[in-house]
Amino acid sequence: ALLLTGTLVLGGPRDAAARPPTAGAPIATASGASLTRELSFLTSAQNADGGFGGAKGQSSNELYTAWAAMGLAAAGRNPAEVRMDGHSVLYSLRRESSTLQGLGDSERTILAVRACGASAYSFAHRNLASEVLAARASDNSFEHQVNLTAFAIFALRAVGHSPGLTAIREAAGWIERQQNGDGGFGFGAHGSPSDVDDTAAALQALVDAHAHNARVLGAAAAFLIRSQNLDGGYPQQPGGESNAQSTAWAVQGLIAAGRDPGTVRRRGSRSPIGYLESLLTPGGSIRYSRTGAQTPVWVTAQALIAIAEKTFPVGS
Repeated sequence: ALLLTGTLVLGGPRDAAARPPTAGAPIATASGASLTRELSFLTSAQNADGGFGGAKGQSSNELYTAWAAMGLAAAGRNPAEVRMDGHSVLYSLRRESSTLQGLGDSERTILAVRACGASAYSFAHRNLASEVLAARASDNSFEHQVNLTAFAIFALRAVGHSPGLTAIREAAGWIERQQNGDGGFGFGAHGSPSDVDDTAAALQALVDAHAHNARVLGAAAAFLIRSQNLDGGYPQQPGGESNAQSTAWAVQGLIAAGRDPGTVRRRGSRSPIGYLESLLTPGGSIRYSRTGAQTPVWVTAQALIAIAEKTFPVGS
């Protein structure tokens, strides 16, 4: 799964009026399925400091808190209103801001802050949007990686920049040039092995940037469709075992490409969303795979985004 482990501008457009989901918003997918059990699990895993660990009872960590914020927002809950012992998710994100290291952390935190309806231009005495723009390389990428460049586009769109921003437009052009011959994208640059997670992230970023190269978008979508396993899920690398996080990425990529994930079925398999729903446990968490159940908070949060049929950035 993508882990996401900084032209400098001091200001930027004000975040567009935040419209985070309200606590009373309907909790259902586009197809009408309830997300109550998954949300109940996620909120029950919140720690007293407002944050989340990888599993219930584990110490809060910015990585897991950020993904929980995005999952909650996608499923119709305003993360800023989800509290434990008076502490909200947003409080924990601010408290954990001192642990951020590198561009990926800044990008992910921007997405989480936006999901909470807050501003990344003044967050815990940091301008996270400027930190992202400061990392722009001379070749228009962000640290010469498809992964980080895609998330830079998500982050810049999340804080209110239009697709016409030079940094976004040129980053999208750089991503397009990294496409492999099989239609997929790898974590790094052109020539790194294509995988489901990064191909789906690249697809979403190109659509967010209003890139219109039909050949690039079509080839990436075709790569995702070919990579589906017979159980309906997706592996990180084609041919591997299906897992919930790669399947969630694939769903988001398919949606970005204009494909209904409910109709993507390899040789009559269940759909990728059906695969995710098949991993739901009695306690409301979503297993990582048939054979593993690691980091249930992270996995459930990421799966919620896909089951709710949302793409990045969530909540903007």
